[in-house]
Amino acid sequence: MSNLHTKLGKCHPKLTRGQVWCRTCGATIKVNSSECLQQGWPKCCGYTMTLDSPEEHVKLGLEKD
Repeated sequence: MSNLHTKLGKCHPKLTRGQVWCRTCGATIKVNSSECLQQGWPKCCGYTMTLDSPEEHVKLGLEKD
């Protein structure tokens, strides 16, 4: 099963970037996407961290009010 997680962890640029952000406080950490797919995404401020950077949130219209 870990081979599947490894392949999935490399299938999208946001996953291969290996970085997640907290939308609440702005914290960022480096992650191994394959491990996150197996064990769960990191949480911060009580919420799951996002693969979208703050700049990507602005482009997508997802910025906080």
